[in-house]
Amino acid sequence: MFNFYFIRSCTGWKVGWAIGPPHLIRAVTSVQQWCNFSAPTPNQDAIAQCLIQAKLPYKGFDSYYDWLVDEYKRKRMLLIHALQEANMKPIIPDGGFFIMADSSQITFPQEYLHESTDAMPMNPMPRDWALSRWLTKEVGVTAIPPSAFYRQETIHLAENLLRFAFCKSDTTILEAQNRFNKYFNTKK
Repeated sequence: MFNFYFIRSCTGWKVGWAIGPPHLIRAVTSVQQWCNFSAPTPNQDAIAQCLIQAKLPYKGFDSYYDWLVDEYKRKRMLLIHALQEANMKPIIPDGGFFIMADSSQITFPQEYLHESTDAMPMNPMPRDWALSRWLTKEVGVTAIPPSAFYRQETIHLAENLLRFAFCKSDTTILEAQNRFNKYFNTKK
């Protein structure tokens, strides 16, 4: 029996490494962000075998798929509560494993807008990027800046949004909630 929980947790799996001078490694890491969705052949075969077994009863559910839907709904609720601890307003999705959250109520040091990275060299940095960097550095929770998926002329549309994944362990989601609670409740 395959470990279905492991297989479903392989989003964005990265296989490989690179060693070299900094200017080449910087180029590789920039490209890597956009090519990690290609799966190696052995992984594809393993997934195909899992798809067959997933139709069978699993953990008290009619199938692995039924269990997975229930599991994601539960994890989605855990993350919704965590985001609310940080004074964000989650936009609750009907599917997938990402939640967009309105972050307009969060204030953070403006110097983060003037940082620069290879991935986002704009100055000033878009608010969602700067807020994501601030959350990572100061709160210890990482969000995905949704403007990464926008054209330059529409980046402003995402300035008050952040993207969070709930395809994580309960421990990880609850730790994010704890960090939000610790940081934001001590600042009130």
